[in-house]
Amino acid sequence: MIVNGFSRKLSSNLIKAIPQSFISCNHRNPLNRKANVKFYSNSNNNGEYLKNISKMQKQLPIYACGEIVRGFGRGSKELGIPTANMSLEAVKALPDSLQTGVYYGWAKVNDSDVHKMVLSIGWNPFYNNKEKSVETHILHEFKCDLYGRTLKICIVGYLRPEQNFDSLEALIETINSDIDQAKTLLDSVDSKQFKENSFFKETIEKS
Repeated sequence: MIVNGFSRKLSSNLIKAIPQSFISCNHRNPLNRKANVKFYSNSNNNGEYLKNISKMQKQLPIYACGEIVRGFGRGSKELGIPTANMSLEAVKALPDSLQTGVYYGWAKVNDSDVHKMVLSIGWNPFYNNKEKSVETHILHEFKCDLYGRTLKICIVGYLRPEQNFDSLEALIETINSDIDQAKTLLDSVDSKQFKENSFFKETIEKS
C-alpha cells in the first residue's frame, strides 16, 4: 500500500489498518519543496544524468516500512558491506515509477536511533538477480541479528542508476564511493530535517 500526502504525521488509526508487511508514505510538505540538494555524478553523460536526477527527486522523499528478511548472503561475506533486505511484498509495493538505482537516506530498526543509510533498488546486474530487491546498508554497526525486525527507511535522494561491473573489486570500490557521498549529503541541513520526521517516531503495531 502506498500513502501519499503532505501530512507530517501518520494517523495512529491508519497505521493500525495498514498491513504491517509494508507501509510507504510520501511525507512531503511545503517546507521541503525548496530544499537545496547537491548531487554527485558518476556518469560520463552529465546532461542525461542531471535530467534523470531531476525526475527521481520529484518523487522523494519516500518513507517505507517492512520486515527485514534473509537476502542473498553476499553483503557481509563477499562485499564486507552488510545489508538489511526488505520482503518481496515490500519491494513490489514501491511505486513503479521509482527507478532502479542507488539512493541515500535515513533508516531505523525497531526502537533504535535513526541512522544514515545507502539503498540499492533493482536486480544487481553484477549478480544477475532474477528478483528485484531493496537492500539497505545502514551506516551503523549492530551487535545483533536483524532478521524479523521492523525496518523504517526514508529515501531522501538519488545517487546513480544501477550498473554492471567488470570485477568484484570495482563493485566494492563504487559502493564505498556511494557510502562516502551519502555521508556528505546527509550532513546537510536539508537532509537532516527528514531524520526528524514523525514517521520515525510512530509506533508500528504488527497485525
